[in-house]
Amino acid sequence: MLGKAIAVWVVGLLTLVPWATWQLLFEATRDQYAALIVLILFWVFGYWGAVGPLLAAIKVRRVFRAIQDARSREDLLATLQSAEARAAAIDFIAAENHIPRFLAERVYNLLVSRLTGATASPGSHA
Repeated sequence: MLGKAIAVWVVGLLTLVPWATWQLLFEATRDQYAALIVLILFWVFGYWGAVGPLLAAIKVRRVFRAIQDARSREDLLATLQSAEARAAAIDFIAAENHIPRFLAERVYNLLVSRLTGATASPGSHA
């Protein structure tokens, strides 16, 4: 899904933005200036602000759908341990706590290690 969004942005950057710039500089009437300027600025700076949350919502929806469709405990554990569920959890931790993604990943790994009992001893820090 992310690859398709990147491809659309690049195609727009290579086609739509130059076309709109040409129109703005050489052929646009005065009443078209605002729309063309907004189009150029949105495509360059605002595209990911609109598409990013949509992609995150789709990712979370997929994980919840997989949890809902799990038929047994083993299916549920496999779903919760999938890479997609891990990425959704890390994104959620980062967004809710306003921390960078690499710190959220570290928090997630510490949480998983504590929940699975993988820590060597309570006094040791990795």
